[in-house]
Amino acid sequence: VLKDTLGKFVRMVWASKMGRKFDPDAKRWRYRASFIYALGNGLEVSTYLHPQYFLPLAMLANSCKQMSMLTSSATRNALYNSFKGDGFVNVNSANGAGDNNNVTAIRRSGSVENIGDITAKGEAQIAVVDLLGIASGICLSRAIGVSVNNVFSVWVILQVLEIFCMYHEMQSIVYSTLNFERMYTVLREMKFIDDKVATGSANIVKAPRTKKEQLVSNVPTPDDIAAQEKIFMPPDHLARRAIAFGSPGRTALEPDELKMLVNDAFRGEKYFIVVGKDEKNERGLSARVRQWRRMRRSGVSVEKGVSLDYYLDPQEQCYIVLHESANNLDILKSALALVIFRRKLVALDATVRRQKTSLNDPPPPFRTRDCEEILRETRIEASKVFPHLLRELTKKGWRPPLRSLLGRVSARADWKIQHVREKKHDPATTMESEASTQ
Repeated sequence: VLKDTLGKFVRMVWASKMGRKFDPDAKRWRYRASFIYALGNGLEVSTYLHPQYFLPLAMLANSCKQMSMLTSSATRNALYNSFKGDGFVNVNSANGAGDNNNVTAIRRSGSVENIGDITAKGEAQIAVVDLLGIASGICLSRAIGVSVNNVFSVWVILQVLEIFCMYHEMQSIVYSTLNFERMYTVLREMKFIDDKVATGSANIVKAPRTKKEQLVSNVPTPDDIAAQEKIFMPPDHLARRAIAFGSPGRTALEPDELKMLVNDAFRGEKYFIVVGKDEKNERGLSARVRQWRRMRRSGVSVEKGVSLDYYLDPQEQCYIVLHESANNLDILKSALALVIFRRKLVALDATVRRQKTSLNDPPPPFRTRDCEEILRETRIEASKVFPHLLRELTKKGWRPPLRSLLGRVSARADWKIQHVREKKHDPATTMESEASTQ
């Protein structure tokens, strides 16, 4: 009774604390669930080795299994959704229409709304595998006997095999829906085509004369992102949602800086970018390790009495503040602006450091007031590139941003948005129009 009671209680606590993380990060949590389940199995096996601790070991084992089963069931539908079709067909091409009408009719196809069929087949496969597992277990138990050492050895081998197979299973799943990690990777990997869009980065290529309207290239496909997506470890530091978004108070933003951002640099937008050191959260060990590695790559030695803050990565000194009414489309646009601004900030930091007489005399951390000009440039360039980015995402097979799983961004702010009239950039993308109608 105690074993089952504790397991159910842990299951409820785990659901309340972790439930919101499963949808945007289903692959990683499904793979982690296999490790938790392996731990539960290991604790069960250890009860044979230490029978005097049967009750605490059995309670911990049941708790781990309850957490794993909850995570597995919660992420299953999210994984099944990756096998669904886009749900849209071209009516003209499907009907063989050969008229000269420029309007292409698009409708939702009910034939691809097959999540029930996918779920049924998935559950049937689970039942078949369970039956095969029971049969294999009976054969193995007869072969190895009741020796504790034999049971433990077979468990280790089977557990390693299961984790290995689960890793490749998760890696084979391709999402066409963006979460924040996939979105940031796409923005980081793509290149800007030089059409008066200067990002201060080497990731710029010259525009071909026949395609002057295209401003971005080398946008990764869902298959490209799936091949490099992390399955177990957390995302790269700069690709984490908690690093990219924050509140104005995180850097102790001054009133004049806030006024400049809202009324000037990002006027009319539902986001703005803040520059400065994180004053609210203390830097942990991992942050200091990253800082130390960066100093070693730069050949910089820490002078006595000089704060380590002078050696911060400039890309860690900026983040996005979202308006409370910002949607996924605004989040994508703000992330694009953040990638552009980080490249500019790295270039600015390198320029400032070259002007120093000594490598051991770095500049102090940047503040928002030091970057007013490049903040304005960033908003203009992001607004110009954004429609072209949406078009390229559509071509590469990504789903509309409003259907993305970008997770919850709770740190938001409220300010009066002062709309400005800007020249609309052509072309208007199919993806943007589809996203705005959903």
